[in-house]
Amino acid sequence: MVEKKALSYELNQDMLALIRREFDVEKVVTRFSEATANKSEQQIEEIGKEIFAEYGTELMHRTLQLGEEYPDRTYEVLKEAIDQLGGYYKFALLPQRFLEIAYLSIFELRNLPIMENNSRRLAYKITDCPIYRLLTDKCGEDVAKLMTCRHICLTAIDVLHQDLDLDAVASMEASSPKNGYCQFSASKSL
Repeated sequence: MVEKKALSYELNQDMLALIRREFDVEKVVTRFSEATANKSEQQIEEIGKEIFAEYGTELMHRTLQLGEEYPDRTYEVLKEAIDQLGGYYKFALLPQRFLEIAYLSIFELRNLPIMENNSRRLAYKITDCPIYRLLTDKCGEDVAKLMTCRHICLTAIDVLHQDLDLDAVASMEASSPKNGYCQFSASKSL
């Protein structure tokens, strides 16, 4: 008798919890807050880039690792489709999966609002960002408005595409201070 394997199309909750514990947003914001106390705007930008880019890099490396270790049926089907079609759907479907894992973990979102996903571009929106909220609470509105936290998202996008061997350019198209939300995109290089 062949034992049937239980199929799950959902992301593994243990994986999401593990990433959430390892990449606690309050810890990174506290570290930034302490490092930037009584610093100039230029120093804050430099420190923010260093701290938040490091966080984004480590977050995405760990997300990629755990995303492979905790596959779900959706991921298996996605990889099969990519293989069968000679890699055509690798961008932007594969990056979307790993971005969803990262954001659903650290922000405890129900879903990641995808604004666009096609063969040339992937764009998503972050509303009510807990990191921006914490920056405002811990560092004040003037420091939060510098958007040094953007380095988390932009670096994570860059690392993701580099590690998946995809040529894409990351950009920030909207920011919380100006638009009330952040929007990021990855555009496939021509």
